[in-house]
Amino acid sequence: MAAVLPATTSNGSPLERPHGVAMANDQQLDWRMLVEKHAERVFRIAYRILGSVHDAEDVSQIVFTEALRLRSSGPVQSWTGLFSRLSALRAIDQLRRRRTTVPIADIDGASQNGPHEQAVGAELAAWLRDAASRLPEQQAAIFALTHFEQLDRNEVAAILSISPESVSTALYKARERLREQLSQYQGVQQ
Repeated sequence: MAAVLPATTSNGSPLERPHGVAMANDQQLDWRMLVEKHAERVFRIAYRILGSVHDAEDVSQIVFTEALRLRSSGPVQSWTGLFSRLSALRAIDQLRRRRTTVPIADIDGASQNGPHEQAVGAELAAWLRDAASRLPEQQAAIFALTHFEQLDRNEVAAILSISPESVSTALYKARERLREQLSQYQGVQQ
């Protein structure tokens, strides 16, 4: 029988499992139904962070493989929380690996902006994804779940197993870092 390796964060430390009471009947959980139920959310989180369908698909596969490994090591309290957290963290890991360039996302056809505004918006979106990938891991995950996935602080707190106050503090620090980086970026651009 092969050994099950614990899931790790990008810096190699073990990923902590959510604390609390395990779900009832976890052993009889239908994995196919679980994947179908959460696949769209996992992909959506990864896509919003990465801006690439192919990268989001790769991250989705990584997330489900890692979640299956975590399930075999013990019961899971919240599948939604686990999938959301893993999706955000693995997408940020992917951004960190590819820092050199970020492809310009497809422009929304419903947009009323002219070509110049679309180009500026696409450049700013690429810059934001890159800058978010440079944040500390927890700040990056909180920023991504709050702004890209539009979750409120209580939902983010539940997903990451931290207090809502910690979410607010980390979000404030992330925004301040990004604001500082944006002012430096704009200074270089002008």
